[in-house]
Amino acid sequence: MKKIIPLLCLPLTSLLTQAQDAVFYPVDLTKPGEWFLRSIESGRKKHEKHYLDRLDKLAPRAERAAHVEAYFRMLDELAESNRVEDAAIEKALNWLPGDFTYHNDKFYRRTGCTSWMVTPSASSTGVSMLQKTRDYTGQNLLSIRLYRSAPARYKIITVGDLWSSGAGAVMNEKGLMIVQNDGPAAWEKCTRKVNTGCVFMLRYLAEQCADTAEAEAKLRKLYAAGVIRGSDLYLLADLNRGVVIETTSRSVASASVDFGFEVRANTFLLPGMASTANAARKQDVFLNGENRRFSAGEFLGGRLREKGLLSPLDLIACSRLRDPEMEKNKWRQVCMKNTIASTLMVPDRSYPDMLSAVFIAIGPPRHTIYLPVPIGVTEFPEELANGDMGLLAFQLREKYGLDHPHLPRFNAVEKELTEEFFAVRDQARILLRQDRRQEAAELLTGVFKKQFLRVRAFLKQELAAKP
Repeated sequence: MKKIIPLLCLPLTSLLTQAQDAVFYPVDLTKPGEWFLRSIESGRKKHEKHYLDRLDKLAPRAERAAHVEAYFRMLDELAESNRVEDAAIEKALNWLPGDFTYHNDKFYRRTGCTSWMVTPSASSTGVSMLQKTRDYTGQNLLSIRLYRSAPARYKIITVGDLWSSGAGAVMNEKGLMIVQNDGPAAWEKCTRKVNTGCVFMLRYLAEQCADTAEAEAKLRKLYAAGVIRGSDLYLLADLNRGVVIETTSRSVASASVDFGFEVRANTFLLPGMASTANAARKQDVFLNGENRRFSAGEFLGGRLREKGLLSPLDLIACSRLRDPEMEKNKWRQVCMKNTIASTLMVPDRSYPDMLSAVFIAIGPPRHTIYLPVPIGVTEFPEELANGDMGLLAFQLREKYGLDHPHLPRFNAVEKELTEEFFAVRDQARILLRQDRRQEAAELLTGVFKKQFLRVRAFLKQELAAKP
């Protein structure tokens, strides 16, 4: 039997040794696109050819150039500074003009999967929480990015693909949180030849909007204009409420979520959308897609009845739900063999720009640790941004298999990290009330760096240990 050293009991000398090979960089970079370039810098030589090779497979050069020209004409009415940013990235990469924009738009357009939100009435934190699991086959390069891309935009934290400048699940400094699931409505496909994908739109909304009302209004306007491709399902939440929005290129429906919780997968359920969307779908296909929504809803409902409120640890447990026997029958699970990340967003009511945090499982959720990342930290580890941290989890999945008996160790670590984070957050709140913002930022950054090193040490220890 192998001996596991508790994460928080690792000797200080061990952590100091670990820290010597960790690279941290400033969060607030100012040049256009620098936040993106910094995240790919260390792995560029290894990964760039993979993406360049895909360009000619996506479309010939002349077709790419024509698409980008039309794409920029569309975006200039929406977000002119994005052209400046893409041009700066292309110049730094030495790609042909427009190719990064084309790759970014055509290769990364959506994020899919299962999501759930908890309103303040059911939340142990007193504010809304929003979580998303991400399923995708063949994509192992995941990046956590915390940045402000321009002075006039809100700072955001997001989990997405390493070579995409868009956003997966995203939270901004106002406490606005947004995720997207794929919708089923092939009956209302977008006929506009040039439009944008949801990974761009999630980032755009988070950088531009302060709350769900602003985001919903902007989203409706953009779908009416045909700017976004059709058939998407959004969950939006701010400090006080949540919204479910179902969209196609010609229809938009929404509903407020003011009490309890809501879980969604990939099916439209709102009046005016549900009957048409599901009319042509067989019952077994519907149930296969919705099984994970039912599973998550039943789990969260049970925890809510048992405890009265739902905590971050409850939501983390939900993200790991599996039934191997049901999966053998091809019924989808909350956590599947192609689940590659999970993002739990926990804003703070008093100081959302400093104390809000994202608990991130980068890599398969059953093979990694949810790390609290406060939005107010001033330094960020390169290994979270460049995809290396996530690769540890994929290696653990290969070692342990999808269904393994080691989760209690992971759960114990997360409980300690979560308790430590909330204790430090309370200390930082006191400093902020005394207008000691720099000290609060230093406190948050210090505990974040320490927890990052501890999580990395734990994952490497699991990989190195004998069965």
